[in-house]
Amino acid sequence: MAQTSVLPGSDRIRLLGPVRYVSGRGDVTRPGAPGPQTVLAALALHPGTLVTVDELIDGLYFDDPPASARRVIVNYIHRLRTHLDREAHGEPPGDGSGRAVIETMADGYVLRIPEDRVDALDFGRLVGLARRHADGGDPAAGAGLLEEALAMWQGPALAGLPGPFALDWRRTLGEQLASALEYRLELLLACGRHAEAVPDIVRALKTYPYRERLHGALMVALYRSGRAAEALSAYDRARRVLAEDLGIDTGPTLRALHAAILAGDHALLLPPEQGDEDAGAPSGATGAHAPATLLPAQLPPAPCDFTGRREQMSALVAALTAGQPHAVAVVTGMGGVGKTALALRAAHAVAGTYPDGQLYANLRAPDGAPAEPAEVLAGFLTGLGVPAERIPGSLAERAALFRTLLSPRAVLVVLDNATSTAQVDPLLPGAARCAVLVTGRSLTALPAAVTVPLRGLGADEAVELIGRVAGIHRIQEEPDAVTALVTACGRLPLALRAAGARLAARPGWSVAALVERVSDQARLLAELRVGEVPVEAVFEMSFAQLSARHAGAFLALSVPHCTEFDVRAAAAALRVPERAAEDVLEALVDAALLETGAPGRYHFHDLVGAYARQKARAELPAAEHRAVLRGAIDFLCAGVVAAVRATQPLSGPLTAEIHPRRTPDLPMSGGPEAVQWVRRVLPVLAAVVEQVAAGDDPDAVALAVDVLTLVPCFEEVLPLGSLGRAAAALLPAALAHCDADMIGTAYYAAGTILKKHPEAGSLQCAREYLRRVVAVFGDAPRPEAGHRPFLAVLFTLAMLAQLELQFGDFEAARGYAQRSVELAGSTGDQALVARRRTLLLQIEVLDPDRGTDLAAIGAECRELAGVLTRHQDVKWLIRVMMTEADSLLYAGRHAAAAGLYRRVLARARATHHFRNVTECQFQLAEVMLHVGDAGEAVRHAREALAGARDSCEQHLLARSHQVLGEALHAVGRKAEGDGHLVRAAALYRELQRDGPAGAAVP
Repeated sequence: MAQTSVLPGSDRIRLLGPVRYVSGRGDVTRPGAPGPQTVLAALALHPGTLVTVDELIDGLYFDDPPASARRVIVNYIHRLRTHLDREAHGEPPGDGSGRAVIETMADGYVLRIPEDRVDALDFGRLVGLARRHADGGDPAAGAGLLEEALAMWQGPALAGLPGPFALDWRRTLGEQLASALEYRLELLLACGRHAEAVPDIVRALKTYPYRERLHGALMVALYRSGRAAEALSAYDRARRVLAEDLGIDTGPTLRALHAAILAGDHALLLPPEQGDEDAGAPSGATGAHAPATLLPAQLPPAPCDFTGRREQMSALVAALTAGQPHAVAVVTGMGGVGKTALALRAAHAVAGTYPDGQLYANLRAPDGAPAEPAEVLAGFLTGLGVPAERIPGSLAERAALFRTLLSPRAVLVVLDNATSTAQVDPLLPGAARCAVLVTGRSLTALPAAVTVPLRGLGADEAVELIGRVAGIHRIQEEPDAVTALVTACGRLPLALRAAGARLAARPGWSVAALVERVSDQARLLAELRVGEVPVEAVFEMSFAQLSARHAGAFLALSVPHCTEFDVRAAAAALRVPERAAEDVLEALVDAALLETGAPGRYHFHDLVGAYARQKARAELPAAEHRAVLRGAIDFLCAGVVAAVRATQPLSGPLTAEIHPRRTPDLPMSGGPEAVQWVRRVLPVLAAVVEQVAAGDDPDAVALAVDVLTLVPCFEEVLPLGSLGRAAAALLPAALAHCDADMIGTAYYAAGTILKKHPEAGSLQCAREYLRRVVAVFGDAPRPEAGHRPFLAVLFTLAMLAQLELQFGDFEAARGYAQRSVELAGSTGDQALVARRRTLLLQIEVLDPDRGTDLAAIGAECRELAGVLTRHQDVKWLIRVMMTEADSLLYAGRHAAAAGLYRRVLARARATHHFRNVTECQFQLAEVMLHVGDAGEAVRHAREALAGARDSCEQHLLARSHQVLGEALHAVGRKAEGDGHLVRAAALYRELQRDGPAGAAVP
């Protein structure tokens, strides 16, 4: 993906020679000592890509790195940032304003700089461009570009840098230099510039005396210059150098060229056309056996709309041009991800390194069946000039002949769409100078110099591909719609091409119209076709290779609408032990039908998931659908129960009457892990509850009700309102399938969650639902009658008190809160009473007509804080401390209030009680306004607004907008402040409408 750098437009990094930084002013500086230079080079050779600290350590030290290695890296990064900032901007770095060109991300660093400003990468780009010009019939342009590229070199690459990273890249870049130099000289011959090429070739041979292509180029240049005798002498020198220094003979190509010059071959006097045989070989020389000199060129063309994949291309080209014996490069990924396009692009880029030709085979038939290795070998042998009658009958004999023919050669073999290692093994040449490029959905057991796993394109690259296929004007006219289309296509190249082709063929369609069509999951795959072939056909090929067990699991796992799941969740959905579930999941990953981002975590690609769900609807029995959903909600219920037991003081009574579950409680190490788990599964929980609500399984509905009843225990740390739609959808299902107790509980869950939901009418619905709880269970159930009705009413009274407080009805709020205190008192539980008393004090503090002295309220808050501290109830301790701080604020004791708010803020942050953090921030903003520190008030108010937006609670949003507007007025930014005050007024009006307006509820 292209990145935008903060460096000025003409700044560059030089690696082709000593490492240097060139500023936009033309100043050339050395960026530190060799150590920092090595780190900069590692980042520059992977621009826009995360390079981890561990990778940097491995690149700096050959063997055992020192214990201080990580500190050394951090120190080097600091030095580099200082140097780059000073040189780029002409002054020392300031106080941190502006973004550094070296970004810290995860456990490493990213250099934000375009590739064309790193000379080593720009060199590769120019070489590739030269090859395209030459392949297109313009060798002169290609030679000119190569001259430009070669002029970048100012000595050995990464000169003077220590460590294995520099050593490896010096070799790689050195090989690229030699190959480019060689190719330029061959293009000079193709242009007829024979005499001019001779001295350049002679100089090149002093540096690279063992490269046979250079010797061949010198022989051709001399022969075409009328110097046949010298051409023959050049061959003798080549043979002597190779024999004396390396103990080997010249290759067949050079020997054939020598024979052609001896024979006075006139065809050799004419430059070959681009795309014909190697420039260093005679067009008419065939030798004693045709197979020895016939040069196959079987590569299909690379897609002209190929986009992105720069890092993957670099990895493949480096592996295939590094001179490693028996080089094998593998590209893996799901169907449609662009494996073939990348492989062909890379194969064409390195073709010049393999002068004896390129072989290509698609190892999968159009119907998806794997090609037989024996048939593929027959095609290869034919391409190598073996007559049909001489091709052996058995696989072993064909493989032996194939390897014999390639033994003296440097041939690139491209094996596309391989299905297994067993299919590939007979097709691997034995010659050290040959290389193999293999693509397949999963080839984990195949030894390779490099394996490149492909995923979808980056966002920018995906948009670019749509533009290349559909026309750049589409991107310019409807950028937002194109972004939405890219998302709908899952950034899968095949789907993006299909969408782009559909737009190109329908110029009257807007992009938004196609987005609307593909937004319908039922039509998504049908809309994405390449010609008459739907995108889903590539998934069908993978599915067809699955065993019956794995196929059934693939369909079943797609039923719950989970963005991501782990082994335990899969085991619950499939109703199998965890070990068996993990085996199935890994098999589906190997088949490229599941993806894994982290160990033990799995997800469907968006389009694969759509395919699986479509197929599951058609092929999976209804009973299996119900069983899978029940297993999924059972697992989620088990996890939430475990999280409640790890965090809540009332966990015993809260979970005592939960619907019977199949899944045992999940192990939770403590509160932080429990909260993190619930936060991660919240989107999954919402989706699965909605699915359960749409079904007719009473057990699943009861489990879903229990889950939504427990999740509000985490209201201070989670955006509870995100479950609003699921809670509203579940209520009719509970009314249809559950008994009175579960119906009352469902009303409680819906009311509690909708209280946090941002949509208009939610607060009124919440109040009505909570009133129904009291109607179902009565307003004073006894604890001994059951935990479910008692706790539901106890918490409902508190929720109703909070709602009436939001609506401004202090008397009604006080009444509900007092009844809640009385109900808690019937248990004899001091901590429970303290929580309910805290709520009553919150109402008293906010009521302008309060009858209680603020100092007395503060004293009672401190007394309750002692009780809650003894019971380790952090949630309510924070609330009572907030209430005491509020009493200080309204009593005019601003300094004391500010100090207490800050203590609460620190505690809330430390315990991740994000809602309390937001409340503290806007209260601190109010205090700062009172003491005259308007700048600090603006800071706190902005942070409060950010937190309120995350929570999506209208009341918090209204308060935050209001205090930010007032703070901005105080610093003289009236227009901006007015905007926030207008928004606050609108939210308050909406809250009031939510109160008495009335709404239809089930």
